[in-house]
Amino acid sequence: MSAHPKGHARTALLIFVLAVCSILFSFSTHGVGRVQRGVKPASLAAHRLFARAPAGLERSVPHSLLRGIHRVAFKPSQGTPFSFSSRSRVQSEITTKSIVERAEEIANAIEIQDLESNNRRMLSTLSDEALEGKVVLLRADLNVPLAEDSEEVVDDQRIKDSIPTIQYLMKKGAKVLIIGHIERVSKTGEVKEVSMAPVAAKMSELLNEVVTFVSDCTGDRVKTVSQSMGEGSVALLENIRLGDSGKRDLENDPEFARELAGLADVYVLDDFSDSHLKLASTVGAAEISTLSVGGYVIEKEMEYLVKKIEKPRRPFAAIVGGARLSEKYELINRLLDKVDGIFIGGAIANTFLMALGYKLGDSLNEPEQYKNARRLELKARNRGIKIMYPEDFVFADGYEKGSLTTCIPFTSVEEPGHVPSGWMNLDAGESSMLYCISTIKSAETVFWNGPVGAEEVEKFAYGTHALAASLAGLADCNKTVIVAGRDTVAALDKINLRQDMTHVSTGAASFLDLMEGKILPGLNALDPPLEVEVEIPDVNEEKPIFDID
Repeated sequence: MSAHPKGHARTALLIFVLAVCSILFSFSTHGVGRVQRGVKPASLAAHRLFARAPAGLERSVPHSLLRGIHRVAFKPSQGTPFSFSSRSRVQSEITTKSIVERAEEIANAIEIQDLESNNRRMLSTLSDEALEGKVVLLRADLNVPLAEDSEEVVDDQRIKDSIPTIQYLMKKGAKVLIIGHIERVSKTGEVKEVSMAPVAAKMSELLNEVVTFVSDCTGDRVKTVSQSMGEGSVALLENIRLGDSGKRDLENDPEFARELAGLADVYVLDDFSDSHLKLASTVGAAEISTLSVGGYVIEKEMEYLVKKIEKPRRPFAAIVGGARLSEKYELINRLLDKVDGIFIGGAIANTFLMALGYKLGDSLNEPEQYKNARRLELKARNRGIKIMYPEDFVFADGYEKGSLTTCIPFTSVEEPGHVPSGWMNLDAGESSMLYCISTIKSAETVFWNGPVGAEEVEKFAYGTHALAASLAGLADCNKTVIVAGRDTVAALDKINLRQDMTHVSTGAASFLDLMEGKILPGLNALDPPLEVEVEIPDVNEEKPIFDID
C-alpha cells in the first residue's frame, strides 16, 4: 500500500496558486474582476467565510484546501471591481518574480493547513469500479451491550446504524471485511473485552444474509477467508481489542496498522464514536491504505453536525443541559455564534443562575465557572441572543425514590430563604417546559444536547422526557431536530423516541470535539475530497485578497 503522491500534488498545487496570483495581477492592471472566496462546509472551522487577510499570509488560506488539491472550482461573482491602486507600492513593483515567490509561500501554507481537516472523501463519491470485486476493510461501531448472563445482544442499535454502509458495499460487489470492538462492563465497573461472535449472529439476522465470523482479526486465516469470498459477501473479524491486539490498537501500533490495512484494497471508516481517538484501526490503517473514505454513518454526522448547524434553516434554537458547564463551555460559546436563541437547563443552569446571584440552595454547580457563565451571558447580550432559563424548579432533599420534593418558581430564587437548606434543584417543572416548548416551536432547526434534570432517576425525568416528546412533534412537522450526547440519547431510548428525531448522533466525545471545532484524527486520516469548491469572498475595501509583494 503506498502513500499519497505528495511530489506531484505539490507541483500541481504550486501551478494552481501561481495561476490564481496571475489572475489577480491581471485584475490589478486592468481594474476589473472582483471574485469571492469561501468554502463548501466540512467542519466548524472550515465552513465559515474567511475574513480577508491583512498583508501577511496568516489567514489567506482556507482550511478546506486539503491534502492534495485535485480539482478546485473558482466562482467569480458580479459586483464592483477592485484594484491594487490604493497600495503604497506602485504597480511596477509587482514583478513576475514576486508573484512566484508568493505562490511558493501560499503553497507551503496550504501544505501545512491541509493536513488538518474534518472534510474528507466519502464512500458515496467512489465509482463502481473502485469497489466491484475489491476487498473492503470496514471499521464499524459494534460495541453493543450484551446480557449479563448470556452472549445475547441486548441493544442492536449500533449494528443497525452500520447496515446501510454494509448493504451499499454488498450491492457494489465488494468483499466486505468488518472490524470493530466490543466490551462487557460489570456491575462493579470492570471492563472486559469479549468475542464478536454474538455480533456476527445479530448482523446476519439484520442483513438477512450469511455473515462469516473469523476468530482472528489479522493473519493468514483472515487472508484465506478473504480470498475465498465472493462478490457481495460479508465477514466479521474477531474483536480487535481482544488479547494482545487491544494494546496495539489503542497505542496506534504501526505494525498492527499495516497488518489491518494489508487485508484490503479499500478502507472505510464508519465508526464516528471512536473517530476522536488515534487508533491503529482508525488513524493508522487509514493513513496506510491506498484508498480510505468515510462511510454513511460518518457522512450523515458531517451533514447534520456541520452543514445543518453551520447553515441552519432559521430560526435556529439550541437546548443545552447536563451537569457541568466546564464540559460544555466551548460548545455553548460556539453555538452563540449561530443560534437565534438558547435554553439552558440541568445543573448547568444552576451555575449560570448562581453566577448571576440567584439562590438555589445546595444545588450542584461549579463556582469556578461563574466567570465563564457571566462571559457567555455578556456575549449573548451583545449579540442580541436571549438565554432562557427554567421558569420553575423541582427541588428535593435527596436523589432517593422516597425523597421529598417541592416546586419553586423562578421569581422565588431571587432572594435567599425560599429554598430549604440542603435541598437541590433536580428537574425543570411544568412551567419551564411550557415556556421552553412555546418558545422553540417556531424554530425551523433545533439542536439539543444534555438532559434538563437528573433524568437517570425516574422521579426527576419529567422535564427531559417532556422536552423529548415535544421535539419529536416538531420533527414530525418537518422541522430539523438534531440530538447529541450519550445521556440525551439514552433518555430518548428510555421512552422509545430515537427514531422520531431528524438526526441522533452516534458520538459522545467525538461529537463534542467536532462541535468545538477540533480536528478528529480518524476523519483527518482519510483521503481528501476529489473536489474542493472555493469562492473568493466579496471585497468591499480596496485592499487585495492576496498581498502580492
